[in-house]
Amino acid sequence: MDAAEVLHFARKDAELTVRELAERAGVAASTVSRIERRQMDPTVGMLARLIAAAGLELELRSLHTYRGNFGALADALEVDPDGTTHPDWTRLRAVLDYLYLHPTLTQAAIADKPEPSGSELLDNLLAGIAEKISDDAGLPRPSWTKDVPALTAPWISPGTPRMQAVDRSETPPQLAVRGITLAANNLWRDRRTEVA
Repeated sequence: MDAAEVLHFARKDAELTVRELAERAGVAASTVSRIERRQMDPTVGMLARLIAAAGLELELRSLHTYRGNFGALADALEVDPDGTTHPDWTRLRAVLDYLYLHPTLTQAAIADKPEPSGSELLDNLLAGIAEKISDDAGLPRPSWTKDVPALTAPWISPGTPRMQAVDRSETPPQLAVRGITLAANNLWRDRRTEVA
C-alpha cells in the first residue's frame, strides 16, 4: 500500500471526512485531499500525524523486495483505490538495478519460475524481462518463460499518441513478442547517461 491508500483506509475506518481528519491533525483539508489523490507525497512525520488523528499508529517495516530471485515477484502488483491493478514499477526497477550491481546473481535470480500472479500483464512482464536479461548477459533463457503464453490483448504503456509511438520504437523485442509495448528505459536505466 502507498501513502494515499493508507491514509484513505485509515480515514474511512475512523468514519471521518477529509475536513474532520484535517481538523484533528491540524492541517489544511487540501493537504489530506492531495495526499489521497496522489498529488502529494507526505513525509513520514506528516503521514504518522494524519494516521494518529484517525486513531491509529503508523508502523514502518523494511523488507527485501527482490529476495534474490524472480520467484519473489509474483506479488509485484499495486491496487488503485478503484480496484484496478498494475505492476509495481518501482519494485521491478529495483530488482533490475540490483542485478545490474550484482551481475553474478543474474542466472540464479531468473532461474525460479514465479507463481502465477493473477495478472496476465505481470506474468508476461516477468517472462519478457527474464528473457531480455538472459539475452543481454549471454545466458540461456530460463525454461519457465516458454510456459507463459503471450497476452491475449496487446498492452501499451499509457501516454499521448506521441509518447506511445516512442514506446513502440524502443520496446525490447522480448516484450514486443509478448504483446507488451513499453520503452526499455521505463524499466532499465540508460547507464551511458549516468553521472559518476
